[in-house]
Amino acid sequence: MNLLSGSQLANRLQNFVVYPENIAMNKLLFFQKRFLLFKPLGILTAGTGVLQVSLSLGISWFLLHAVPFNFLLGQSTLTLAQTSSQPNVNALFQTGIDQFRQGLFPEALATFQTVLEQQQKQGKQAEIAETLTYIGEVYSNLGNDTEALKVLQQALNFYRQLNQQAANQNPVYQMGISRSLNLIGFAYRNQNKVSEALKLHQEALQIAQSIDDRVNIGESLHNLASDYTTLKQYDQALKLYQQARTVREQVGDKRDLSRTLNNLGALYLIQGDHQKALEIYQQALALRRQIGDQAGVGRLLSNMGLLYRQLGDEGQALVYLKQASELMTRIEDHSGAAKIYNSIGEIQEKSQQTDQALISYQKAIELSKLANNQDNLSIAFNNLATVYYSQGQYSQALEAYQSALSVYQTLNNKPEIGTTLNNIGQVYERLGNYPQALQTWKEALAILQQTGNQKAIQETQRSIDSVQKKQEGGV
Repeated sequence: MNLLSGSQLANRLQNFVVYPENIAMNKLLFFQKRFLLFKPLGILTAGTGVLQVSLSLGISWFLLHAVPFNFLLGQSTLTLAQTSSQPNVNALFQTGIDQFRQGLFPEALATFQTVLEQQQKQGKQAEIAETLTYIGEVYSNLGNDTEALKVLQQALNFYRQLNQQAANQNPVYQMGISRSLNLIGFAYRNQNKVSEALKLHQEALQIAQSIDDRVNIGESLHNLASDYTTLKQYDQALKLYQQARTVREQVGDKRDLSRTLNNLGALYLIQGDHQKALEIYQQALALRRQIGDQAGVGRLLSNMGLLYRQLGDEGQALVYLKQASELMTRIEDHSGAAKIYNSIGEIQEKSQQTDQALISYQKAIELSKLANNQDNLSIAFNNLATVYYSQGQYSQALEAYQSALSVYQTLNNKPEIGTTLNNIGQVYERLGNYPQALQTWKEALAILQQTGNQKAIQETQRSIDSVQKKQEGGV
């Protein structure tokens, strides 16, 4: 029987996607990984998290990972000059916006990059800055915060230069600064730099309020709420989300409103109000479907699946998660799809559908590699190893655990290194290799003592004592 530890439960919450747009809550809410203690087998397993939805957060559970889209009603705040070559660039730029709002991120990225090449030839900084902002948003939605930060910093620099040249008198440039700060803060939050994100979002809000920019006021409130959610200051987060919702409703952008509703639903879920969370999620899902946003629909379906899982209705959860996996795969959100397949595999494993679970975990590994998402990859390897272990396929289990260990060592994640070494020791024991099991457990014990995980320390020490007795007694 699997016992859910506090960290494990948090990890499941982490599975809920947060909108990058919002996402303070990139990789929807994502908490620290969980360790599952399999009493019958003595195996400690790492937990899974779904869509670290452009939100990374502290609430790893519920936030939808999608980046904010603050430009008025999806329209550019800048009008591209109409030269003889510009109409095609304008049309292509609008195509990129349409693709972005439909969740077709790879297509949108290619389109915006083509637009950027044309704009760079003309040297118009304002147009370049806006396109760079969109490219940064797309990268964030694809889970590539490193590239997003590079591009967004360029956009911010352009806007600051333009604003300075205009003697701080052009509100369009100030809107661009506020927007860029919001997006950069979002990326920082995804990288667990919450204090930096909070400062940027506060600055973005001040700028937006100074020019009565309702779109970026709503976005800043939304992002601040996500920051406070990550910091587990839920009352403050709830207050800010409600303010953001009011502003979003006034502005009338359904996509942005749905993002805030998604995160608000996640927050209600964290507070244990499942019915309210479900109602809010359904409202957000209806909005996403109205505007044809495939990515948003996929992430909301994932969150609803995880909600039903928390309610114990794993059959309904599986229905939603499978629909979500199809959409996320279609739009090439490899990171989000990997998290969903990990969750699907967990449900199948619990239902004794081990062959299907193996397929789901292997799919999660494949997608995690495509996304270069080490967190998802380590979880998938751990889950795969657990199934192999339960089937008595110890050689395969050992290989999968060693792959997970390699990832954790790269990440320097000591808690998971200790847990995985413990599991590897269990496998060696089953294979009858007591000396190797003993050595591995001693390595695990040394690391677990550094992390202070008393439950894992006790379990590992019992394993060491048991094997030593077997060696002494020749059993």
